[in-house]
Amino acid sequence: MNFIGKIDRYLDSLKVGKSTLVDSWFMMSSPMPILAVVVSYLFFLKIGTRLMKNRTPLQLTTIVSYYNAGQVVLATVLCIKVFKLNLFKDGIIYAGCRYPSNTQNPLLLDLGWWYFFAKFTELLDTVFFVLRKKDKQVTFLHVYHHVVMALYSWSYLKFAAGGEGAVLALLNSAVHIVMYSYYFLSGLGPKFQKYLWWKKYVTKMQLSQFILMLVYCIWTYFSPQCQYAAGFTYFISFNVIVFLLLFVNFYSKSYKKDAKESIQNGHNKMNGHNKIKNTKMAINGTKVPYDKFGVKSDNGVTRRSVKESSGPDFNFRNFEK
Repeated sequence: MNFIGKIDRYLDSLKVGKSTLVDSWFMMSSPMPILAVVVSYLFFLKIGTRLMKNRTPLQLTTIVSYYNAGQVVLATVLCIKVFKLNLFKDGIIYAGCRYPSNTQNPLLLDLGWWYFFAKFTELLDTVFFVLRKKDKQVTFLHVYHHVVMALYSWSYLKFAAGGEGAVLALLNSAVHIVMYSYYFLSGLGPKFQKYLWWKKYVTKMQLSQFILMLVYCIWTYFSPQCQYAAGFTYFISFNVIVFLLLFVNFYSKSYKKDAKESIQNGHNKMNGHNKIKNTKMAINGTKVPYDKFGVKSDNGVTRRSVKESSGPDFNFRNFEK
């Protein structure tokens, strides 16, 4: 059998999952649909940036706002579905052990499909970035995360959905409620910016999420009460470590950049203050020091005395160095 034949045979073997019910659902009968989506996603990423290079960014504010609101709703629904499984009946640390990887529980399988659907729709994040020419947002971390999560969520549901994945889905969905709420509010305009002081905590939540996921994967691996799919546990653990390292790198760079900009802004304000204090304003052809607040200068000149000498129409902004 040649190489192509082996690939076809392997892909045929992937058509049969652990549940005939799951196999009958949208995009779950074969790996080909999700693989086609991922390949198209990567192709669009490469071609889209070139097509938009010399074009005006598309104004998609309304569409993106609806999209972000929809992601908040979807993540909330996922959290509700997790709690309906009654995972925490035996305590938090044993929540992932309640349903083994060979479970046929319809509620858990339903959760798995909706989680996969969420990861599938999140690929639109990148599409919107490209069309709006926000190329700096399309980092390796961004693309790697979206591709891996789309493939993982499909394969986990197809072959190994269990309680362990439900706990991880809960952690991820809870973070996404906060994250997409921030995106939604930030897209409503400048008047909402003052309410977004918690931006830096979003990334911290993502980092905490990955740490908790890694700890939980290690726990389920060594716990004799948990029946998990070892291969998927290894896969999840490896990618959680990769995500964690990439996010730490992203966070450290963002923190240093924000700190640098803050220091620079502070210097600019001090320089501006000194410039204003040292400014001389022309009054009737004579230059005199003009205080920053327009109250009183070093030689006793005030706004009132200036108006009395120059008239009520004098422009206080008309000063020069």
